Amino acid sequence: MLETLAHTSMKNTPLPIYRSLLLLIASLISLIAQGFWLAPDRLNFLLQYLATLGNILPGAIFLVLALMLYIAALRSPASVNKYSSFIAVILIAIQLITAVGMLLLQDDSASRAGEAGFTLSGLITALTSIGLYLNTWPTKESSPHYPVSNDEETSSTAGLENTTDGFKEQISILNRRLDTEKRRSTQLTLLNELSRQLEAELEPEVAAQLAVNTLERVINCSVVTLLIHDSEHQKFLVLTSAGDLSNHLPPGYQQESTRGLLGRTTRLKKTQVVNDTRTDPDIFDVNKSGLLSMIGVPILQHSQVKSVLEIGAEKAHAFSPADAVIAEDVASELAHAWQRYSYHQRLRELIQAGISLTTLLDPQAAVQEIAMIARRTLEARFVFVTLLDQQGNFSRNSSAGEGARLFTTLNADPTGEPILHAALHAAKSFRVRDVRKYAKTKLDLDSPALRSALAIPIRLHGLSIGAILAFGKQEGVFFSEDDESLANLLASQAAASIESSWLYQELRNTLNTTSMLYKLSVDVIQAEALSDAAELISAAANKLTNAKDTGIVLLTREGKVEAEVEMDASGFRSQRDHPREIIDQAIQTGQSIIVSAENGSLVCYPLSTPGGTYGALWMNIPESRGHNFANLQTLANQAAVALERSILLAESKRQAEEIKAAYAQLELTYDRTLTALMSALDARDRETEGHSTRVSRLACMLAEIFGLKGDQIKALERGALLHDIGKIGISDTILHKPGKLTEEEWKTMRIHPDIGARIVEGIPFLKDTLSVIRYHHERWDGSGYPHGLRGKDIPTQARIFAVADVFDALTSKRAYRSKASAEDAMRYMQEQAGVLFDPEIVVVLTQLPYHELTEEEKTVL
Repeated sequence: MLETLAHTSMKNTPLPIYRSLLLLIASLISLIAQGFWLAPDRLNFLLQYLATLGNILPGAIFLVLALMLYIAALRSPASVNKYSSFIAVILIAIQLITAVGMLLLQDDSASRAGEAGFTLSGLITALTSIGLYLNTWPTKESSPHYPVSNDEETSSTAGLENTTDGFKEQISILNRRLDTEKRRSTQLTLLNELSRQLEAELEPEVAAQLAVNTLERVINCSVVTLLIHDSEHQKFLVLTSAGDLSNHLPPGYQQESTRGLLGRTTRLKKTQVVNDTRTDPDIFDVNKSGLLSMIGVPILQHSQVKSVLEIGAEKAHAFSPADAVIAEDVASELAHAWQRYSYHQRLRELIQAGISLTTLLDPQAAVQEIAMIARRTLEARFVFVTLLDQQGNFSRNSSAGEGARLFTTLNADPTGEPILHAALHAAKSFRVRDVRKYAKTKLDLDSPALRSALAIPIRLHGLSIGAILAFGKQEGVFFSEDDESLANLLASQAAASIESSWLYQELRNTLNTTSMLYKLSVDVIQAEALSDAAELISAAANKLTNAKDTGIVLLTREGKVEAEVEMDASGFRSQRDHPREIIDQAIQTGQSIIVSAENGSLVCYPLSTPGGTYGALWMNIPESRGHNFANLQTLANQAAVALERSILLAESKRQAEEIKAAYAQLELTYDRTLTALMSALDARDRETEGHSTRVSRLACMLAEIFGLKGDQIKALERGALLHDIGKIGISDTILHKPGKLTEEEWKTMRIHPDIGARIVEGIPFLKDTLSVIRYHHERWDGSGYPHGLRGKDIPTQARIFAVADVFDALTSKRAYRSKASAEDAMRYMQEQAGVLFDPEIVVVLTQLPYHELTEEEKTVL
């Protein structure tokens, strides 16, 4: 096709013009091809018609067309001389390499960088075209326009034939190179696509399948297999495969990691190429697959072979060095993808674990959980965690993993270990390749696999509060930068968790202290004696501080010892040895005193309030527990207030008892006065003498069974005594008349309840008796007086009294009738239940021994 195009063009066009046009067209087409790749935005007016093909394929087509035009220009007879072909090939190769190189750079460059690359490649294209034009300019030896002799013509004809054969061979070579470049372009496209796919976070199995699928398409082979290395059991396991012979290995196939190509690749940790498996003694055929060419590519992680890519073909010498390089590139991309996935997976787990860390409220539990999370996140063989207290001492240690001897070394003397000391003073995490060579270490490693270390300081608000030491990378040798990055995040989460647990512990201790002080106040106030209160205060102080010795001395207002207590861890002591000098000084100055003592401090607090000083509290506290001093003053103040309240309460109780006794005596005097008064009133009416007293007792008996309370019964009792006090306002003529009263006399008699109520209503002591005095003659059916109340409108005490009053009147002798027996009186009461009397109260009356309540019996009572 290229020859036909050349001869057809030469018929009507002079050779220099023809060649110039071809070179110009080739340059323009090459520029368009490069523009498709490098500056698609600038050529969008063309690409919009090729949108379905993308940028790469149109660019490749245009580039191939440009190369064909370059070759057509070079094949013109005028352009052939001794050196021109070689130089032209070099120039075209420069052009091709420039275009492909710019293509490879385009995915990693910004749009402006692509346009700059397009400018550079365009300049190279222009220079290539000029070079080709100048190199192929007709010379005396090559141009048909120069006149020649016959001998020269004959020689030129022979030379032209040789040159034509040479051009054919060159064209063949260029075609083969073009095919190679096409294949190379396809390979690069597939590898670039694989790289983009692996950038996503994929499961390791998915990433492996994509890798073997791409390799099978890129390399001319029969099978690509990825085998995982089980270093613990020294075996290889098939993970995935692709190709025509992908089933040549049986399901679940395993192979020892020391045999065959896999073993050699693992041992040397380098790519192995076998051109003819029949001549390699290490190779053995599995299931007679017939693979004659093989490549083994190790995938390394932490300098250890994690897996191997095995590529096979059915013919010998099937693979080139370029195929091995491609396989190594794919292996490297896959290793990075696995590493990214592992990092992101560990990062997610660490973030989730951090959430659970914040819920731990016990510092020791938090330290233990931090050790477990650190070992899992950093993939360490052993982890040691230590935490400092507020005095800078190593208060809590924990570990995770297998390293008993190492833990013993670190736990025995944390301050003396250089690497732990460095971790506590470091600003961020750092790695150590071999701790055995670190400063003057004393670490006793359980195995050489623990020699690498990662030191992680735990810092809170700029201060070091602990450290994490991770030893021995699992399935590797050394810790990586990814591990160091995760370690810094872990340290932040650990600090937050520890701070949270500390705050909770402080809050809980404060709550416990507050609860203890409150309980102490209540117990001291309720104590029966000051000696009991002293024991309570000393016990609380001893519990709060864990003091070796605790004592308290309480004084009277005159300064004499009223109560004293001394105790230690075993309890209260009968032999007391108070530090009298310090106690006297604290009481006199009113200030707390702290004196250094052997292995601790002797502290003494005066128990004083604005109302006075009641004694002193002293303790012998170990030095390591000095931080409890802040709570001791609060305890002393609380104890002093409680003592003061206890003393005042005791005094108040004593005074209350005296007042209560006086009130009871006064009340008894009142009751006796009332009884005497009513006895005098009954004596005025000889027929009702003793009536008030008897009715009062009977009414109280009914009220108690009916369910009235103490104060109500007492009011009923007094009301019963005073129920007829209003008769004072009735004349003796009416009151002592032997016969029946006239209607006018009854009207007068019926006002005596109101008279009685008016007599007592101004007396606060007797205000609760008004309901009995005013309504004791009211009846259930409303026929009573003075107000004609009915049913439960009548006060309960008045209804009870009415039953007792009538029953006593029936069983008592009157001038106008004889007395009735108890049975007859009860029969009458039952007949009038629901008419004159409350039926419920009549039922209560039947429950009393009423036959014993006759006048004789009542008089005896």
